[in-house]
Amino acid sequence: MNLAANANAALYASMIVYTLAMLAFTWHLAARAPKVADSKVTTEVAANEREGVLVGAGAPTPAERRPTTPYAAGPGFEESLKSRQRGSIALMLTYLASALLVASVLMRGLAVGRPPWGNMFEFATAAAAAVGAAYSVLAKRNNWQWLGVFIVTPILLVLGLALTVLYTEAGELMPALKSYWLGIHVSVAFLAVAFFTLAFAVGLLYLVRLRREEKAPAKPNFIESLPSSASLERTAYSLNMVAFILWTFTLIAGAIWAKQAWGAYWQWDPKEVWTFVIWTVYAAYMHGRATAGVDHRKSMYIALAGYVAVIINFTLVNLVSTFVGMHNYSGM
Repeated sequence: MNLAANANAALYASMIVYTLAMLAFTWHLAARAPKVADSKVTTEVAANEREGVLVGAGAPTPAERRPTTPYAAGPGFEESLKSRQRGSIALMLTYLASALLVASVLMRGLAVGRPPWGNMFEFATAAAAAVGAAYSVLAKRNNWQWLGVFIVTPILLVLGLALTVLYTEAGELMPALKSYWLGIHVSVAFLAVAFFTLAFAVGLLYLVRLRREEKAPAKPNFIESLPSSASLERTAYSLNMVAFILWTFTLIAGAIWAKQAWGAYWQWDPKEVWTFVIWTVYAAYMHGRATAGVDHRKSMYIALAGYVAVIINFTLVNLVSTFVGMHNYSGM
């Protein structure tokens, strides 16, 4: 009981720190927004570079033409330094919040003596912890402070939903779920969902960035300080590729677990069907992305549709399966 109480306390603490991190990330993006004067210079330089025109005396190399900060050295450089400082603060808060959430999940597991994803409450908190941990590991290395608010905000929403709607006292698992495959299958699924979530956020930003590159806005904002649309698209593709590999293992492991628990690899259970639907949609995205001549924007729409299927699977399908007593890893 002490462990369960401590798990809840750590969960509440993580939500408080995540809230501070969300505010800090928003503060960070505000500092990234270029000034109007800076944006005009940046837009003119970018337009000239797209047309092959070299600005200024001499012929600078591509490396020289690319600014090393979100804004070229000049009037906007002070804002860039402020943005970095605020981004570092936000990232440290995210580290702390993610550590508290992971600790909460671990303590819940120790309290019940099993993997801590036997009901929808545990499933939601563990999935949120996976997303927070994945972002924390990748953000510092890749300078993804600009992505933070788009990851931390959904985590907060999921945790709030888990506490207010899905909260369940610790209890025993149904007999069919008492298998070591529960830990293997679901833990890999969590990792896949974490990478799918990061890819979804980057994919949305890619579409917005691409649109603003095609039609320069009258008033700039933080979008102009993000990486180029091509860079964002490559990042989303890489994340989706990792997630797709993990999801393939999830599909195979789920079939093996079903064979062990119910005597058949496939029974057209809603969970099985939606797992395969998700795999199929992302396989279509991978194929489209690798096919020469296919517009990357159209491929990205397929990936976004795949993430919608992920959300449906981990919310509606889980809830329906729980109510009708189907075998799924969120039912009690």
